[in-house]
Amino acid sequence: MPFCPSCGTENEDAARFCQNCGRELRTASPAGGVRPPAGPAGRTDAAGRMIADDSLPVGQDLDGEPGGERLLWKGRPSPFFSPRLALLTRYKLSNERLTTERGFVGRRTEEIDLYRVNDVAVKQNPFERLLGHGDVRVETTDATSPEQHLLNVADPDRVKDLIRAAARAERQRRRVLLRDEV
Repeated sequence: MPFCPSCGTENEDAARFCQNCGRELRTASPAGGVRPPAGPAGRTDAAGRMIADDSLPVGQDLDGEPGGERLLWKGRPSPFFSPRLALLTRYKLSNERLTTERGFVGRRTEEIDLYRVNDVAVKQNPFERLLGHGDVRVETTDATSPEQHLLNVADPDRVKDLIRAAARAERQRRRVLLRDEV
């Protein structure tokens, strides 16, 4: 099974193009003893998974399919700033969607497909900035929730960058263009 030289995804032997990024696999090497490309810093764990700056593997597999949905980030509002929201709200970012779950006994789940994301912004007051927390606002073309707020999350600039990069990659994967990109 050849690995894609661009994204490192393992593909079927008969595949001519990468199932993840679409690159032609003519120059790709077979899987016989070859590992996928290492992460940006070249750090991998014993299983060959890329290691992020926080020493955790990049992305937990959510659907069990090669090249499928992977969890990039999950978080909650800070219990210091909003203890009630911290108990009732959970955020998950995968390479395909942003999910917000609210509720304790009854639960309401909102999902936004990342290819619909138009803009991502961070809002922090001076006290939040000192403590490394803030609000992330996501503007989308989604009809049910055109604006989503991730309240009081830790390291909001990193979360914003993760959302922006994942949205760009998902638009490229689906071959979707925003109106201002045309």
